[in-house]
Amino acid sequence: MVRNNYADTHEKILEFGKRHFIEYGFEKSSLRDICKDACVTTGAFYRHFNDKNELFEAIVSPVANKIISNFFDYEKASIDSVKTKQNAKVAQVHVEGTIETAMFLFDNKEIYSLIINGSYGTSYENFLEKLTGMEDDARIKMQEISLEADTSSEKISDKGFHIINHAHFLALTEAVLHSENKQELLENARLVSCFFSGGWENIRGY
Repeated sequence: MVRNNYADTHEKILEFGKRHFIEYGFEKSSLRDICKDACVTTGAFYRHFNDKNELFEAIVSPVANKIISNFFDYEKASIDSVKTKQNAKVAQVHVEGTIETAMFLFDNKEIYSLIINGSYGTSYENFLEKLTGMEDDARIKMQEISLEADTSSEKISDKGFHIINHAHFLALTEAVLHSENKQELLENARLVSCFFSGGWENIRGY
């Protein structure tokens, strides 16, 4: 019975924490109001979470971690393709990865929107910039491999990579947050993916 009560309280805190964070964002959400709506005391809250930030992390981290994990898988496949001079496969991985990522984000739209728009004051407030930085590192690595093999048509600066990669993530985010259904998302994600893949292929050859 005690275990069930603890688990029930934990779930209620997560449920109402999510509601408040989505409606008000992290910074403007009141821990006292979350506890009030969850029908728990602040003392009970602290038996589950150290603070409001830890509650926020518990809510968003499963989605955030999956995004990062998927990213590493796609980029590893891209880098491996460059190493084996399968340039056409890089574009294929990019297109497929963008669409699959968009679908995952759409399935978790509330949490992704919370990370992007409501995380100010948490360790996730620069999440989009973090993703861009990871993409920068991967693209720079691929360029280094290409230059060693003399197959890159143009050397791009680190800042140049960052500008394009940031624009890509912003465009993908817009597609996810503003598409009304999966069919519309699929069309928009393909548009974004083909636009950026075509640009990279024109500049770098893959």
